[in-house]
Amino acid sequence: MKFCYYCMQQIQDEKLHTCPSCGKSLKIEQISAKFLKPGTVLQGKFIVGQPLGAGGFGNTYIGWNQLLLRKVAIKEFYPEQYCVRANDGVHVTVPDGKLQPRFRKGLQQFLEEARSVAALQDIKGVVEISNFFEENGTGYIVMEYLEGMDVKAILKKSGSRKDYEWCRRVILTVLHTLRDIHKRGVLHRDIAPDNIFVTDEGVIKLIDFGAAKHASALANMKSDIVLKVGYAPIEQYSRSAPQGPYTDLYAVAALFYRMLTGQKPIPANERLEQDTLIPPSEMGIVLPEQAEMGMMVCLNVKPEYRLQTAEEFMEVLDGKYFRPVYEPEWILPPAEEKLTFMGKLSRLPVAAKAAICFGGICLVGALVAGGIILGNQGNQNTVDLDSKVEDGMIRMEDYSGKAYEAVVESLKNQGYKTIIEPKYDFNSAEEGTIIAQSIKPSEVVSLDTELQFTVSGGNQTYSMPDFSSTTETEIIEYFTARNFDVEVHADPYDRKVRTEKAVDDGLGKKDGRVVIYWYFSKNIDRGVCYDQSVGAGEKCSASDNVKFFISMGGVEEDFIVKMPNFSDMTKAQVNKKLKNLGVENIVTVEYKKATEYSDEIDKNKILKQSIKAGKKINTIKDNNITLELYLSRGAKPKVVPKATPTPTSTPEPEQERELAQEGREDLITLY
Repeated sequence: MKFCYYCMQQIQDEKLHTCPSCGKSLKIEQISAKFLKPGTVLQGKFIVGQPLGAGGFGNTYIGWNQLLLRKVAIKEFYPEQYCVRANDGVHVTVPDGKLQPRFRKGLQQFLEEARSVAALQDIKGVVEISNFFEENGTGYIVMEYLEGMDVKAILKKSGSRKDYEWCRRVILTVLHTLRDIHKRGVLHRDIAPDNIFVTDEGVIKLIDFGAAKHASALANMKSDIVLKVGYAPIEQYSRSAPQGPYTDLYAVAALFYRMLTGQKPIPANERLEQDTLIPPSEMGIVLPEQAEMGMMVCLNVKPEYRLQTAEEFMEVLDGKYFRPVYEPEWILPPAEEKLTFMGKLSRLPVAAKAAICFGGICLVGALVAGGIILGNQGNQNTVDLDSKVEDGMIRMEDYSGKAYEAVVESLKNQGYKTIIEPKYDFNSAEEGTIIAQSIKPSEVVSLDTELQFTVSGGNQTYSMPDFSSTTETEIIEYFTARNFDVEVHADPYDRKVRTEKAVDDGLGKKDGRVVIYWYFSKNIDRGVCYDQSVGAGEKCSASDNVKFFISMGGVEEDFIVKMPNFSDMTKAQVNKKLKNLGVENIVTVEYKKATEYSDEIDKNKILKQSIKAGKKINTIKDNNITLELYLSRGAKPKVVPKATPTPTSTPEPEQERELAQEGREDLITLY
């Protein structure tokens, strides 16, 4: 089977010349020598596709994860001012020996930043990193492949700039994410329109962390290659100036300025002596005075005069209680709103509703048609639509036992804005019924407050938890408690496979296959889950098959040892050597007496071995290895003839045998 390396679609028909999915040619075309050739395989499981782009210090490719069967994005550390691609088209080398230490430092920072971002996977607004590793003389980061467009592309399709409210919501969403990552001690350092990505589902994600930090190690790289001119604050033009959250806030303010005005701010290094940056209002842009002041303060060249935290910037934009709304409708051109009858009714004043009732209209019939009587479960499914307590606020009801879809429709008609995707779990309640909610009943909250429901999936539907950084035991406990059998492949070669049986709760065993694979992963601690075939939060059926990957704590080479040379060792030394190598339970030693003598090896020390020294042993894959060690008989004994032998005497048979065995047939005739 072959791939289209432009979209990573698998092609069944070998005779095709054009991809039926994207329409691109299936012929592998000549590309720049600085890129990996499409079809290159990394770590034995990541297939590299066509390049997506290249920056000052890295190449990015579309790719395919052969284990999880999904598209990925692969970033390669490749500062082309320093390195070249070897003749094999794969390995990266640094021809100038003086530059090699700088290259290594930049590479280590590249991988360290990946490790920092990988720890942020619980933050929805951060691109997911599933793997990072060194190979081919450089480093690679494997990320989720995002479908959608970045803010740079959105601005291009929108006449280069957007209205204030649209810009405000994008900026608040970015600040909401930065607030969380700053609390973890991580900086982005490269906020710009092309690093703010909007997925087809409307999720705004920060991508391409740490570009300036990685490049700071590459001492002679040009600043305009590694910095986004116009978005980079003055401290990023220096390798020694301290950086902090205020560094990212400058870039966010620059992004805000660009989206509103259609122009990038004047570069920070050109504003040191005289700051001629024009405020947006002087260009005819309409925006609140406080918002403009906050933007211009964060664009101050001197870090100490900027706002210092994302929370402060959010408050200036009247977003103290802001929660992101991850829906494509608000960030894409708005569609014409079509209100249902219930929606129109809910927007009427109370007096108008009363007039309708007293006018004799059959309210019950209208309510049923409008969807206010929810489901067919009687009073327990009736939602109070007049639960607002003041403008912009709502008193949360107890929705347990009510139909989820109807509750969501009711809340949206009341103006509730941030209802995130529900969690599903197996439950005896009817499928689609709410069994828990993130905001307690009677609590008064803003209409922007994030709300999530836990919904009954009956015996067939559940939401996949996030098992990253968990252990095998935790995964087994979760699924066996929900009546799944769990198959565990305890090593990458499937030599040790066991099944953990489901807990029988009387509801019947689930059909879905849950498999745990232990696999090599150099940068993840041993015993930690680092990947799953179904993403966290995705809706699953009880019959779906899911896979989890637990780190072995190293690459395959880390588990390879070589058979020692046991020559001249004692039995005790042999046992100690095998124990130090960690193969005492793999190698079974059988000691045998050698048939020959040796002048070099003392008696009862190892003379020879059945397995040649240097032969590789895989401490995971190999087992039941039998090693025969032959003990030396020592030096050959010297036989002294008797002083007065009796020629006529006949040697005893036993004496004759001993002399023959010792190679002294010449003495036999003396007897």
